Amino acid sequence: MIVLLLMVVFAGLGLAMLHASGVHVKINGFRRTSTLLDLASENGLKRGLVDLSAWLEAEGLLAPVSAESVEALREDPRRGFLPLVEEALGSAFPRVLEESFDGMSWESRADCGFGSLEDRGGYVRITAAVRIESSGGLLRVRPRRVSTLEGSLGLLAGRLPLPAVPLYIKGDRPDGISLPAKPGQLLGAGLATAAGGVLPDDAGGLAAKALAIGVFEPGDLSPAQLRQALGLEASTDPVPDGVYLIENDLGLGGIFVQGSLDEMILAVRGDSQVVVFRAGGADWRLEWSPTRSRTEFLTPQGSRSYDLIPLPILFVNGAIAALGGGAVGMDGGVEMCFDGRTPAVLDGVDLTIVSADRVTISSHLILEGVRWQDGIPYSKNSQAQLVIYAAGRDAVTGERTEGGIAVDGEAPDGLKLQASLTAASGGFRIEGEAKSVELLGALHADAYAGNGSRLTLYRDDRAAAGKFPRNAPLTAEPQLAVYALKVLSWKEY
Repeated sequence: MIVLLLMVVFAGLGLAMLHASGVHVKINGFRRTSTLLDLASENGLKRGLVDLSAWLEAEGLLAPVSAESVEALREDPRRGFLPLVEEALGSAFPRVLEESFDGMSWESRADCGFGSLEDRGGYVRITAAVRIESSGGLLRVRPRRVSTLEGSLGLLAGRLPLPAVPLYIKGDRPDGISLPAKPGQLLGAGLATAAGGVLPDDAGGLAAKALAIGVFEPGDLSPAQLRQALGLEASTDPVPDGVYLIENDLGLGGIFVQGSLDEMILAVRGDSQVVVFRAGGADWRLEWSPTRSRTEFLTPQGSRSYDLIPLPILFVNGAIAALGGGAVGMDGGVEMCFDGRTPAVLDGVDLTIVSADRVTISSHLILEGVRWQDGIPYSKNSQAQLVIYAAGRDAVTGERTEGGIAVDGEAPDGLKLQASLTAASGGFRIEGEAKSVELLGALHADAYAGNGSRLTLYRDDRAAAGKFPRNAPLTAEPQLAVYALKVLSWKEY
């Protein structure tokens, strides 16, 4: 009896254990199925986001649009948004992706709609809403799991500031340029392609701004008008070579240089920005402090002081044989610096250098406030900006010049340039061989010659956030460009 009783007890325990094991297997099976459904749905979102990012980098970095479409967008943003996008990029949305892998399948659909618009004069800044919806499932299971991603897309339309375009080289993609993406960056720098209408060859707008006169076409500005703008005595004779700080009843304008320069050196001294111009054995020195609203201008004829600051546009109606960052010595002298650490542009200064002819960069150009981490420059917290624009045309006569921007063959290896560089004609060239150049900013040129050197281009964090220099050259014709893609929320149901 005892043995039979024990057999019954143990049999009951065994049956209970078998039942519990079956329940546990079912629970684990449901849990595994649920996990695989989550993975499938998540894969759909990730693959949809990668597909959208890759497509934007391939097609959306720059595309021509008509001025009429931009005006229609200004007048009625909600109605004009999709026609503008379709004109530039074709029937881009919705973007549908279907894939399967290892027993899982997913479908994703990306849609884009108008969010908000900011009019910036020559162009508009658009924030669009992006939604990606993914449905994931298993090949032998009927239920499916849904996930959604909400994000935003930043676009620009009109005649765009060129720093918004990380890289544009007219023609075929050049060798020797690398475009590493920063951690967490969904939309990296890429080579923008366009048939034309990108590079401006008329710097008349920036020259007029520096001279504080009305906009003019190259060749239309007479010597008498230029003399009047420079504060010289009335005459029809050509303007003498030299460096002129523009003054008028409204205050200070920019700097106008007639003739070529042997050197232009940018340096920082305390809270002041220093620029030294050297030509024909003579020196001119401009020093201004934005915080103290104080300017000193030293010339071969004497010095002048102002309780104002100049417009930060340096227009050289000639070539710049050597441009670089420098340091101010104990005696107050300024010489070019080659250590790669000394800042050349003061934090808070938005500086634009325009040359009618060739610009040769001989040393590092470092922005104050840029932070380096793991060999990557981050400019998010810096308020310094630098634009270098070689127009390839004389601002007074309108005649074509050699133009172009070149890295000097004697420049140090590992050259650091933190600027937006635009060469409307004459191309961008790295002279010498087997050099390494690091560019934080943007590059636009009608040709590229690396001569076996390596150029590494990092996109400026501020450009990725839609913040651009105030006095940058604009695209020759209206364009559409995507500058940012952000993820705002991720939901799983």
